[in-house]
Amino acid sequence: MPYEHIKEVKDQARITPIETFPDPKTAIVILNQHSGKPLSPLVAVGDSVTVGQKIADSKERISSPVHSPISGEVIKIGNIYNHCIETFSEAIYIENDGKKTKDKSLLPISESELGKTKSADLLNIIHEAGIIGLGGAGFPTHIKLAPPADFPIKNLVVNATEGEPYDTADERLLIEKTANLLRGVNVIKKILGNPKVTIATKVSKAAAVPKLQEVFGNEPDTTVVAGHFKYQQGDASVLQKALFGYETPPTKRSYEMGCIVQNVATINAIANAVFEGEPLISRVVAFNGEVAQPKNLLVKIGTPISDIFSQNNLDMTDVRQVVVGGVMMGHAIPTTEAPITKRSSSIISFSESNAKKEQKQTACIHCSKCISACPVKLHPILIYNAIMKPDMEKAEKLWNKDCIGCGTCSYVCPSRIPLASAIMASR
Repeated sequence: MPYEHIKEVKDQARITPIETFPDPKTAIVILNQHSGKPLSPLVAVGDSVTVGQKIADSKERISSPVHSPISGEVIKIGNIYNHCIETFSEAIYIENDGKKTKDKSLLPISESELGKTKSADLLNIIHEAGIIGLGGAGFPTHIKLAPPADFPIKNLVVNATEGEPYDTADERLLIEKTANLLRGVNVIKKILGNPKVTIATKVSKAAAVPKLQEVFGNEPDTTVVAGHFKYQQGDASVLQKALFGYETPPTKRSYEMGCIVQNVATINAIANAVFEGEPLISRVVAFNGEVAQPKNLLVKIGTPISDIFSQNNLDMTDVRQVVVGGVMMGHAIPTTEAPITKRSSSIISFSESNAKKEQKQTACIHCSKCISACPVKLHPILIYNAIMKPDMEKAEKLWNKDCIGCGTCSYVCPSRIPLASAIMASR
């Protein structure tokens, strides 16, 4: 199967160690950061909150709570732009009191206790910590790690490919937090009944590969695979085919094939929650693009993106476009007042000369490039035409819901047809 080669822009950021970013003066914690049911606030304006305190939750099964990244006072509950859903949504505004008072409701366990801890208790910690898929999808991790009992998991894949062209946050975790990743993998193995582990990364991650081999090399039933993976192979289903040779049928999920694929940042967060009692209140974010010093920042969730630009002395008059979450699958944001979310893997800045131009869309020239480039063998232009009619029944017959949202079809289209965004919106 051909895969479109997409040039990586990572040389500087990938060699820059993770830098802890200062806590925000005002944290803006969005309530809708996950795939699933929205949350309801547990606090009101005027309430005092502590670091790690749960501030919004839902009783629905597929949901994930959010926590305060700082200590201080709730000063507002209102709307802010949310890049996860490309529109405005509810958020809790917290003014920092500078005291860093910690909430201690999430109780950790020691590594020696892992063997005797019930899987249900581990899943509860993961749930209460608000951990979701940090690779972009945002699905609640406690649900993903609890597949039906009649589908035993034989393979755990650690997705360390990080295909987005500008993203390097996962790569720095592989280098700097390798031992912690092993702790997280051990938690997942305990929950899933001790499956085989495959760590999939790229040969281009030259500093990360030997670290992975050093830490995981002697672990039982564990293999480190450093391959020439292309961007599209970072998708869970496509990665499984590259590793194991099978295709997940369109009507099935990975767990039905006996496999769970977990992102590096998510595994790191699991270890922090289980062994440190730390809910998901921060994440590593790549700061890349047209910036003086591409870098990787450990940022509190809720930090306004404008803070990152001002701290790095970037003149906003020179910034034409800011993309959050990767140039292929992320979104350009209309305002840098929007905050960092759990799904903000990267912030990429472009000047006027290099920003993505609004190029005029022309008629399809029937070149079939989108069909050749699609990693899951869809016919993007046919699906697009069905959507435009609209004929959603036909779109579904063409497997529009099987689109992985990689954006490759739009990337290769000479007619600038917005294939990927239209198909994803139709799902």
